[in-house]
Amino acid sequence: MANTRRRLETTNRGGVVVGLLLIAMGMVFFAANMLPGIDLGSMWPGMFFAVGLALLLPPWILPSHRQALAGLIIPGMLLIVLGFIFTYLVITDDWDSWAYNWALIPASVGAGLWIAARFGFWGPGASTVGLWMLAGSLVAFAIFAAFLGGDGALAKGAPLALIGMGAVVTVTALVRTRTD
Repeated sequence: MANTRRRLETTNRGGVVVGLLLIAMGMVFFAANMLPGIDLGSMWPGMFFAVGLALLLPPWILPSHRQALAGLIIPGMLLIVLGFIFTYLVITDDWDSWAYNWALIPASVGAGLWIAARFGFWGPGASTVGLWMLAGSLVAFAIFAAFLGGDGALAKGAPLALIGMGAVVTVTALVRTRTD
């Protein structure tokens, strides 16, 4: 009987977390709609963080289903990166930076795939694909930011990022020993 009870508690944990998140979101929106002076207009990117973190929780709170739930890490990372992008845009009002910020979206999917593959024991193939996707997207982001960024802060740092990435690739290629 105790074994059945334990299984039910583990199964119900996900529902409890989702229910509590919905209650918390409802309370925030209720307060924003009913109380004068609360304006969520500039805080809307926080929704991406909240949903992204909610997607990252199940693999950690349900370890018995870790391998199956690791796939939630990918959309969780995507939403968190979108939260950072939109927070940057709201704070700086640099909406023109979408010309290169979009490259962070496939980077977030690559990071999510890499983390999910390692966390869910999916094997080295998925992990490698995630890393290549992450690296390629970050290179694209740096190139587009350097070329299209104008006077923005990200554009000023992008050439340095390209130099750093080039140095890492060059040193790695020179140091790597042949294993054939």
